[in-house]
Amino acid sequence: MKLFPSKTFATELTSDYSISMQNLKSNTDITDSLTSKHTKKAFRGQVNENGFKVISSEIGRGAVCVFIGNFKEKTGEIEVRMHKAFKVMFSILLSYPFIGFGLIAYNQGIAKGLNLLPILLIGLLVIRFVFIELSFRFISNTGINKLTNILTIKELNKK
Repeated sequence: MKLFPSKTFATELTSDYSISMQNLKSNTDITDSLTSKHTKKAFRGQVNENGFKVISSEIGRGAVCVFIGNFKEKTGEIEVRMHKAFKVMFSILLSYPFIGFGLIAYNQGIAKGLNLLPILLIGLLVIRFVFIELSFRFISNTGINKLTNILTIKELNKK
């Protein structure tokens, strides 16, 4: 099990790569920084002749997932992973049960801390599988649907 989820898709485009990239360029706010900013375009990031690295332009949740695509003619690969800034924030959130265990063990003794250890582990699992996994799934599916429409993807297979 990985701490932070990611997905990889094998894709096939309906049209030529250059046409799809022009369409993506016209729907992307070209920038070097992958940060959220209000724009009328669907994505923010970098698009070039070999591929792209973009985030969704939705304020607040659009930057959770980074979409990285590499294409050759009509076939290619899209990788979806968590943005580094959100990895840091979720890592801090994941450290809370450990901090809680340390505080309980320090204030009330190791025995009391060990009694509460199962509850703290359940909290850790809830953070990982509810907050991180579900947010990644919903946001990545939204972004993949946008990319499918913009790039005119004919076939999208999860690897």
